[in-house]
Amino acid sequence: MELQLERFEAIGESGIAEFDLRVRKFNRTTHAINGTFTILQDLDETYEISASFAYSTLGNNQFNEYPMKVPRKKLCDFMVDQYLRCQYLWRNSTNMPHLEKGTTEYCPFPAGAYWVKDVIPDASWVPPVVPTGLWRMSISWEQNTHSHRCGPTWTVISTDSGAEFQGGLEV
Repeated sequence: MELQLERFEAIGESGIAEFDLRVRKFNRTTHAINGTFTILQDLDETYEISASFAYSTLGNNQFNEYPMKVPRKKLCDFMVDQYLRCQYLWRNSTNMPHLEKGTTEYCPFPAGAYWVKDVIPDASWVPPVVPTGLWRMSISWEQNTHSHRCGPTWTVISTDSGAEFQGGLEV
């Protein structure tokens, strides 16, 4: 299976984070995410995070929600569960926190400026039953009245590469 990034969107102003991330052509056949984002305040146990997926059957940006999602959970729990398992996807390409295997607590996620350099999508976290086509992943985090949504849109190019599924997100 292969992923090709299309774009990255941050929806709405939240007072939680500011994004300046772009998808750019890395070489003739590969796209990568580059840019910066700023977390404006420490994100503690009062924040919750979730991820949902939508599929465009015709590839025309008419997305329908897909039943696959990461259920809402406290950010601190997310960090030692989902984030810890998926951080290999961006390791050595960002200054985001790196959690050692076996970490049982990481809170709060520190405020600060973070950079992302040439993060190329790795399809090992995508379950093999996912159909080819245009996909959108929306990551949401909320705290009382504050909420923010962002996420990449990508194309699943093929499903028969023989790449081994790494598990990735728990959906």
